[in-house]
Amino acid sequence: MIKIVALEVEHILAVQLQQAQAYAIPIVTAEHAHALVQANGVGWAALDDDGNATACAGIIEMHQQRGMAWALISEAALKQFKTLHRVISAVVRSAPWKRIEMTVDSQHTAGIAWAERLGFKREGLMTAYTPDGRDCFLYAKVK
Repeated sequence: MIKIVALEVEHILAVQLQQAQAYAIPIVTAEHAHALVQANGVGWAALDDDGNATACAGIIEMHQQRGMAWALISEAALKQFKTLHRVISAVVRSAPWKRIEMTVDSQHTAGIAWAERLGFKREGLMTAYTPDGRDCFLYAKVK
């Protein structure tokens, strides 16, 4: 069973990213974690029975009508993915922004399928988007 709690810096730093998100490991620094927690928007963490953070996600307000969704997910969290999907679906539905964007690695087929299941539409390919030069798709959901 997972417990959803308010996002804290320690949660972000504790998530052991799934292989499909391993490229982001160098990006997830203490400074970056602080920025995510302090940003205007919403954020939460999923904790396992032992209190370990297995996933973190949120939407950062870019401006009054636009948010940027993000998620850090461990292999362990994938075992509870139906619950995570329900939580994230509810957050996206209730979010105040007219437009919510997210990026997905172009090779992460499960991530692509999930973005589309959440109702996001692919808008384009961003070449060499990640620090290691990977391509990402830009997705958006407009209410």
